[in-house]
Amino acid sequence: MRPVLTDRELALILSKDICRLSTISSNGWPHIVPVSYVYRRGKFYIPTARRAKKVRNLAKNNKATIVVDDGRLEHGVMIECSSKIMEGSKARPLREYMRKVKHWQNDETTAIIELTPNRKASWFLK
Repeated sequence: MRPVLTDRELALILSKDICRLSTISSNGWPHIVPVSYVYRRGKFYIPTARRAKKVRNLAKNNKATIVVDDGRLEHGVMIECSSKIMEGSKARPLREYMRKVKHWQNDETTAIIELTPNRKASWFLK
């Protein structure tokens, strides 16, 4: 069952465009990068190059964690997710949505990481 976001958690997520994505590298070390995202219908979508390290990591281990915060670390939410990589024609509707809504440039070489929340923790957002 997906975690239910509070109104304040959802407001923070919808007010930001950048989160930090953590995946596990093949050597076992965390790989943490800032990424742009879209939150839509209870899931996070992250556009990226198909050959990006985060895509390779998620192909081997689909577990990921994201953190969305206010930039001052006073408020934030950490969400543990399972992932799916979308490419080619399967990713086309989301790529078009991102171009239209976020004005992000992307093309057929762009993969979309779909993150489904499994667990969450937040600070100062009750």
